[in-house]
Amino acid sequence: MTQKLNDVKFNAIAIIIAEIIACSITFSADYSGAGMQAIIIKWIPAIIGVLTLFIYFASRLVLKKYNWGISLLGIIIMLVVAIKIYNTDFSESISALL
Repeated sequence: MTQKLNDVKFNAIAIIIAEIIACSITFSADYSGAGMQAIIIKWIPAIIGVLTLFIYFASRLVLKKYNWGISLLGIIIMLVVAIKIYNTDFSESISALL
């Protein structure tokens, strides 16, 4: 099992799958009052996913073990942000996210 956790392909695929799930959650939210900000808000999980991939690959150069922790942390952050965006009521104001 530890071989799979430290496998680069496994971690990259897991991050990409979580990114797709998080983006599908945010794209299905109701952005009726957000206006132009909705375009940026929809892509926040994708930006977090790309940053997670960059940090993961940079950490592979420094650390040889336990890089799966970075993947897991990025996946959790993406999903939490996506759920928070989905549950936000955009009809009141955009400042509810900040």
